[in-house]
Amino acid sequence: MEVDDEELMRRFQGGDTSAFDMLVERNLDAVVRQARRYVRDLAGAEDVAQDVFLRVWKSRDRFREAVSFRGWISKMTTRIALNELRTRHRKRWKPRSSLSSNPDAVVGVDWVGGSDRTIDPAQDLLKVERIETVQDAIERLPEPARQAILLQNFEGWSVTRIAETLGLTVPATKSVLFRARRKLLSELASFMNEGHHDES
Repeated sequence: MEVDDEELMRRFQGGDTSAFDMLVERNLDAVVRQARRYVRDLAGAEDVAQDVFLRVWKSRDRFREAVSFRGWISKMTTRIALNELRTRHRKRWKPRSSLSSNPDAVVGVDWVGGSDRTIDPAQDLLKVERIETVQDAIERLPEPARQAILLQNFEGWSVTRIAETLGLTVPATKSVLFRARRKLLSELASFMNEGHHDES
């Protein structure tokens, strides 16, 4: 009879590293597929999968028998994939949409304003400050609002796809996006107004 993943984890916790190898062999493809729902490219998904199983190795003592192994690594995969997305966003800060209250909007103006290149160093500094302010505001959003904003406004995902990924209905996802944008706009309004005054 085939040994289930939970039993393999118990064996791994007991020092049987071959059990870990079997867990990787069984679950690697599923983890890569799940990661690709977030990071899209295969190389990035494989990097996420590598991080996931490294985390499994390091966190094996935290696994409890009452927990489904696949559910455990699924949550782990989501967290690590979203962290990878956030890292990418900070490196290439170029949102695909505005903070419009329309949750179906995908194309719009750049949140941070201005062109990609400026001559005035003061304007460059202001743009960096705006970027950091928006990033910090997004990081403070509760889940699943933060995930929804990242997936739609940076990855260009449809509301339907976001809903399926987050396990929500489409109306609930639209509501999450609307409230998230409203919160972001509220937090950023004073800073953005100050920026426009400085540029005038």
